[in-house]
Amino acid sequence: MSRNDAWRTFRKASLVIATIFPGLVPNVPAQAQQCKSAPLCRTGGTLLHANGITTAKCQKEPGDPPSWPNASAQRTDKICRQIGACPAAGGFGKFLQSVTGNCESKQFDGYFGLDGMTFGILDWTSDNLPTIVQAYQQRDKDAFDQLFGKLDLKFKNGCLDPDWVCKNNRQGALVCHGSFREAFAQSLKTAAFQKAQVDHALREYETRLARFSHLGLKTEYGNIALAVVANNLVSKSSCRPDAWKQACAGKPNETELVRCMLERYVDNKCRGSLQGSRRRADAINAVFAGLPESSNIHPTAEAIISCSDQWGVSIDGG
Repeated sequence: MSRNDAWRTFRKASLVIATIFPGLVPNVPAQAQQCKSAPLCRTGGTLLHANGITTAKCQKEPGDPPSWPNASAQRTDKICRQIGACPAAGGFGKFLQSVTGNCESKQFDGYFGLDGMTFGILDWTSDNLPTIVQAYQQRDKDAFDQLFGKLDLKFKNGCLDPDWVCKNNRQGALVCHGSFREAFAQSLKTAAFQKAQVDHALREYETRLARFSHLGLKTEYGNIALAVVANNLVSKSSCRPDAWKQACAGKPNETELVRCMLERYVDNKCRGSLQGSRRRADAINAVFAGLPESSNIHPTAEAIISCSDQWGVSIDGG
């Protein structure tokens, strides 16, 4: 068994044990005891639907134009850039670079009305709100209570109530409601909430790695490439990574194999369009261009956090 295979096996077992016996396993994040996601509720309310896109409609009075942005401006996120350039962040840093357009298309403080509510460094939507809120509370409960304590948030069994999230997203309240919008926008600029995003993003990253572990890829390039393309992967037989690997069998090494697999991803429009698939594959290849191979595929949250001195300081480009 390779070092990476042994680590994956240990981590899976540790998360299971930590879920059943909290506190028994050291150095396993508290997020192992995870709140469940909410449903992504976009229909049946006040959200706008046009050309396949759903957005919130924030208006002071009926008939007024929307007053809240429904897209994120292109700008460099300093924290993301530091993580991407940091050896301690390993494969996660390269994953973050690949899915954020080299830290320019997504930001830790991003917050806008696509899908009713979109926010954070991985453009999460409202269905992720219970898990993110839990991670924030675990990072700094006092800060959470100060910012959100006066709001009428509904909790169930210690987690943000999925039904409450669904109802409020459907009505656009998670972006348009003044008191929630103000508190949430402020929280996104705090060090604790930004670090909580790392906790949650790392969990999603590890889940994606585990999803494709049966393919037996050993390199950082192979593992991170599949973790990146897993997002919005079209559900059809020609878009299964197993099929790409089979079609690319016989390549002299794993680097050439993965490069071939990414071309199959593009050719079959596995991100929904040829252009979108090409952009994603090119972004992955650009991140790895000229870099030496690294074996740090599974960094810890604290190792990632140590990469930046900008937590809660400045998110603006520069």
